[in-house]
Amino acid sequence: MTPFPFSKSPVSVFPQSPPYFVSNFGFWTGDTSYKTAGIRFISEFAKGCDLKPKSKILEVGSGLGGSLVYWSKEYNPKVLSAINLPGEQSEFAEQLFVSTNTNVKPFLQGSWEEIKGFQDSSYQYIFSLDAAYHFENLNKFYQESYRVLEPGGKLVFTHFQVKNKTMKIFWWLYLPFLIPKGNLKLVKETVQELESIGFKQIKNEDWTSPVLLGFIDYSKTLPTSLKTFGKILNWFVKNLNLSYHYYVFEK
Repeated sequence: MTPFPFSKSPVSVFPQSPPYFVSNFGFWTGDTSYKTAGIRFISEFAKGCDLKPKSKILEVGSGLGGSLVYWSKEYNPKVLSAINLPGEQSEFAEQLFVSTNTNVKPFLQGSWEEIKGFQDSSYQYIFSLDAAYHFENLNKFYQESYRVLEPGGKLVFTHFQVKNKTMKIFWWLYLPFLIPKGNLKLVKETVQELESIGFKQIKNEDWTSPVLLGFIDYSKTLPTSLKTFGKILNWFVKNLNLSYHYYVFEK
């Protein structure tokens, strides 16, 4: 999550549902507590791409590791792997995997570029929850994901988009959110970019209301720094036409 994407602060700041420690924005339809909304997010994420049991899953940007524990317990994957930046979240995740007997192999600590070491056509799903929009060279991540997926495999991710092309000139306003220049695009531009690589769009859902607006409303109950973040995020949604999308693309 943008306020503290690389720390383990969400473990203590947000109500959590051990062992499913997460740091996403939450999915708030019918929920009022992060304890349930955070889990609902990863549940909706998996259902939306029709995740099958006994699959081969790679998560890029796995954060606190709770999503991997959830998928391990709920879907019993054949292979479960992850890449995450080194730091507090990865250290927490490694301990969580041990305490929950969750088999994540390999678990690589590094940038998304670690995916380059994976073999062609080696996974059925590549997931990136609240992570891909932080990546430098995002198009290259899409290309590498295409290479690593099996035919028929799915790239599933969430992404910030702008609704008006003129809003792209304000890219520098997004740097505090760790969104690099070039990652803010129209929905049609993102779709075209992925289709030019060879992907087929399976699903494109606007999650601005159930995710972003839900979190913004919930942020009113949080400590001052996160209340402020919620207000800023709301300003971006209302004034800069920022939206938040859930995508499923198939190789």
